[in-house]
This record gives sequence, C-alpha cells and structure tokens, in this order.
Amino acid sequence: MRSIVTGANGFLGAWLCKRLLDEGHDVTAKKKKNSDLSEIQHLKLKYAYGDVTDLGSLNTAFKNQNQVYHLAGVVAYKKAEREKMNLVNIEGTRNVVTACETLQPDKLLHLSSVVAVGSSFKPEVLNEKSPYTISNLNLGYFETKHEAEKIVMASAAAKKIHAVCVNPGTIYGSADAKKSSRKMQVKVAQGRLPFYTGGGVNVVPVEDVIQGIMNAVQLGKNAERYILGGDNFTIKSLFETIADCAGVQRPRFKLPNSVLFALGFIGDTTGIGLSQENAYTATMYHWFDSTKAKSEIQFQPTSSKAAIEASVRWMKDNGYLNL
Repeated sequence: MRSIVTGANGFLGAWLCKRLLDEGHDVTAKKKKNSDLSEIQHLKLKYAYGDVTDLGSLNTAFKNQNQVYHLAGVVAYKKAEREKMNLVNIEGTRNVVTACETLQPDKLLHLSSVVAVGSSFKPEVLNEKSPYTISNLNLGYFETKHEAEKIVMASAAAKKIHAVCVNPGTIYGSADAKKSSRKMQVKVAQGRLPFYTGGGVNVVPVEDVIQGIMNAVQLGKNAERYILGGDNFTIKSLFETIADCAGVQRPRFKLPNSVLFALGFIGDTTGIGLSQENAYTATMYHWFDSTKAKSEIQFQPTSSKAAIEASVRWMKDNGYLNL
C-alpha cells in the first residue's frame, strides 16, 4: 500500500507515519525544503518535496499513491496569521482535493478538527450534526478549518473523490509539548500559571486519534466526518489534572472573562500577548460526543487522564519543566 502524508513532520504526522510503516505501508512524507525533520528522520520514509500551496508539486507527489493523508495545516490565533491560514488551510486543502480529483487515489483522509464542528458559550456537548453557529465571531483558525472541510466534503459528495474527515479533540500524549499551541499547558505543569479560565475542552489520547484515522480509512463512509474525542474537561479541571500530574500547585483563581477579552484587545492592537481569538477560545466550551465514530468506525477512546500523564512525563523527561 503506497501512502503519502502531508504535514508528516508535525506531532500527529510523526505518529501516523510510524503507524503506517508498522502496518507495512510504503510511506512518502510531503515536505518543504527547509522542514524540520527531527521527529521523523529516524523513520524509513520516502520524501516528496513541495508545498500544499503548490498544486504542481502535489500532482507530482500524489502520482501512483493509493492513500493520501492530509494533515498539513496552520494553527494560529492572531489576526496577523489569518492570511497564512487562508493560504494553507483553505487553498492548500483545495489543491489537495484538486490533485486527488485528477489522480484518483483510493481514499483521501482529511484531518479536520472539532473547531470545524463549532463551539458553544454554554456547557453543551456537540456532535457531527450540530449547526456551526460561530461564523459571526470570524475566528481565523475555526473558520479556515470549517471552510477546508467543506471543500473536501463537497468533492466527496459529488463523487469526484472518495474522502473521509476526522475531527479530533485536543490531542495529548508524548511529544505534544512541542506544539506551539501548548504553551499554556507547559506553564501549568511548571507551576507558573496562577489562574484558569472558563470554558472547557475535549481531551483525546494521540494513540486513539491514530487508531481512529486508521479505522476511518478502512471503515469510514464517503463524505462523512467522525469526531475523535475523549473526555470533556472544564479548563479548571484540565489545569488541575496537569498540575497534579506534575506535582505543582494548582492554578488558584479564575480569570474573569472581561479581563481576558481586555487582554485580547490589547494583544490585537499591539501584536503582543493574547489575542481576541485566544480569549474566545479560552472561554468557550469545546465539548464533543464521539458516538458516531464508536458506532461506524469502531472508535474506542481510552483514558484521557493517562494521556495527560504521558504528556507531563514527556515534558519532565525532555526538560520542558526546567525553570
């Protein structure tokens, strides 16, 4: 089985490449010339050079591939990054879909996110059929992931390609601290964050996401999406769990939403610190239900707390908690 992975050198991409190799796949990693390959350089991979923003390089890379795993994307929460997210998350995905329409691999697996499903200011649990109700907020990462998924779904629904989308929650596990979006959790594990925010997240172990991806390719229905989630936490309970695992003091007080949004406004104005999108993300509930994935692709989530423990243990072992 010949498989190609975009975003192969990222946290999840490295885990997926290893799993595909273990399953006997002939794996090609799509990479840019200056990509950091430290996470995958020890793996027996082939490489295809180029970028998802370059359709020609995709047409070359995808030729004769049986499966395409599209993981490449930009995660950012500042207005200054919106253009880059539009280019990579939306137009890059459009190029991936166009190349697949031309070359017709057996299946495209699109890594979406629960943010493409939506979020809520109330502590409610969403699923694949929940309406996307936050477009009015114009949140860059949310919007670009939502639009990217629509591009994939439209092509699959029109039977131009065979594709399935997976929507993981917040992924925890060994090496996750390297993600740029994990800075706050590192501070909690260092005992350097005295506060927590409102809202909540869904935590899912990285191993479960990888298994969910493999199952989705084998069992998923065309033009369907599957939420890959674990346990739902409030931000308070998540931070307390991280602190307990690290053996440090828990965050002691809740930061009022008004203060958080004020800091976000200042950050958007100055380009320093938090953004308004950070503020919205930290105060909303990102709670999700994975019943559909459990039923249709045999998704079996394990312990979210164990994944948090693994994350903290990896931080300790790799010097991330040194002050």
